[in-house]
Amino acid sequence: MAGIRFAHWVIGAAGMGVLRSWLGDRAAVDARVADLERLLRTRDADPLLALELPAPEVDAVTGYAAWAGTYDVLPNPLIAVEEPAVRRLLADVPPGRALDAACGTGRHAAFLATHGHRVAGVDTSPDMLAHARRRVPAATLAVGSLVALPISSAGIDVAVCALALMHLPNLRPAIAELARVLRPGGRLVLSDLHPTTLTLGGGALFQGADGAFGRVSGWVHRHEDYVAAFTATGLQIRACVEPTWGEAELPLLGGPLYALAPDAVRAAFLDLPAALVWSLVRA
Repeated sequence: MAGIRFAHWVIGAAGMGVLRSWLGDRAAVDARVADLERLLRTRDADPLLALELPAPEVDAVTGYAAWAGTYDVLPNPLIAVEEPAVRRLLADVPPGRALDAACGTGRHAAFLATHGHRVAGVDTSPDMLAHARRRVPAATLAVGSLVALPISSAGIDVAVCALALMHLPNLRPAIAELARVLRPGGRLVLSDLHPTTLTLGGGALFQGADGAFGRVSGWVHRHEDYVAAFTATGLQIRACVEPTWGEAELPLLGGPLYALAPDAVRAAFLDLPAALVWSLVRA
C-alpha cells in the first residue's frame, strides 16, 4: 500500500500559489515559482519532505475509533474556523430539546447544554461517545446512524450535524432523517468541510493515539446537492456561511511543513473557503 508523502502536500500548495497568483503581481508569481522549484529540488534530500507514511483509507466507524483518543488533543484547523460559525447560528435559539447528530466527542452538545437545552446525541462511534459522555454527562447519548436516527419524529427544537455529511456518498437520506426529527419551525445547523477544499485534496486525515495515520472516506457534495436535498425534505435555508482559512489557521493546516514554505502556503490557502455551514428551518 502506497503511503502519503509530505512533500506532495507542500509542493501542491506551492503550485496552487502559482495558479492563484498568475494573473496578479509578477513578482509574487515569480516568488511562488521559486518556492516550487526549491521544493522540487530538495524533496529527496530534506528528511521531512522525503518522509512517507502509511495512511489507509477507512470507513467512519473504524476511523473515528482510532481518532477518538486524539480528536480533542491535536490541533484541528477546520474546527478552528467551523466552530465559531456554528455557535453564532445556534446562539439565538431558545432553550428546548436539542439533537447533536454525529456528535463525536460532544463539542456542540456541550455548547447546547450550557445554553439551557436538553440534549440528545447520536454517533456511529462508541469510542467517540465515550468521550462525549465525560464531557456532557447530562446528555442522552446513543449509538446510531445519520440515516436511521433513534429519535422520535417531530420532537426536536434544534439540531446540529457537524463535519459528518462528507462521509456519506448520498446526502438525501441523512437530510431526510434530520428533517423528520425536527418539529415544524425547528432549526437545523449543518457544517462540513467545504467542497472546494475537498476537491483540492482535503479530507479527514488523522493521527491516532498510537501515532499511526489514517483517512476517513469522504465524498464531495456541491452546493446544488445540498439545496436539492433541502428542497426535497421541506427544509428552508435561513443562511449559508463559508468561513475561510485565515492567518491563524495556516500554521495548523501545514503543521511542520508550514515552516518550509510559509509564503507558498499563504498564497495557496489564505481566504480559501474552509467550511460550509447552513442554517435551516423545518417548514
